[in-house]
Amino acid sequence: MNNPGKSSFLDHLEALRSVLLKIAGCFLFFCIPAGYFSDDILQILLKYVAPDGFKLHYFTVMEPFMTLLKITLILALTGTFLPAVYWLWGFIAPGLTAEERKKLTVPVSLIFFLALGGAAIAIFFIIPAMIRFSLSFTGDQLQPILGIGDFVSLILTVILASMAMFQFPVILLGLLTTGVVNLDVVRAKRPHVVVVIFILAAIFSPPDVFSQLLLAVPTYILFEATLLYYAIRQKKEDCYETIYQDQ
Repeated sequence: MNNPGKSSFLDHLEALRSVLLKIAGCFLFFCIPAGYFSDDILQILLKYVAPDGFKLHYFTVMEPFMTLLKITLILALTGTFLPAVYWLWGFIAPGLTAEERKKLTVPVSLIFFLALGGAAIAIFFIIPAMIRFSLSFTGDQLQPILGIGDFVSLILTVILASMAMFQFPVILLGLLTTGVVNLDVVRAKRPHVVVVIFILAAIFSPPDVFSQLLLAVPTYILFEATLLYYAIRQKKEDCYETIYQDQ
């Protein structure tokens, strides 16, 4: 006999299906304004990441169109990000305890802002530094001819990589909060974490050491900040628990 107080596996699948349909619909909705403003966004990106006089070229008939299509899809994905997090959290939260929901509210609410921070650092620091580094090799015998497709793909890759890497504190806080990992164990494994960060930076960033450092160093700083935040929060919780027991 089924328990009416509990949802079945099929009910969970239906709820997940509903969430995914909402996300897909939201993505398609954002594709319309994203496509309209894609060329303007490209000009804005070039303004902030490229030096004066910087020119791009295209080598196939459809390359400009495919480039704008890439920008459209990434913009739509970015616009869908916040509502997607909200809907997914609404799907996951009922399966957590009240205490877990309370503790995970902070890291979940930080997902969007960390993504924005990662994108901002990529646009204003990482990509301009990469371009300046590349153009430093320019000389009488060596002149750059950059295709718009490859250049925009590079920009989008670095931005998405930065957004993904900046989610590291959310993942770490989630693991610490749910007890999957222990704070002392993470501290003891700090050298291993550094290696993992650099491996991920190597995977997500363009294949050069300079870009990897620009992505790995802020991620490591966020890692240390996350440990500090969790340690302070844990100390406060232990203090409150001690006061409660003394009463």
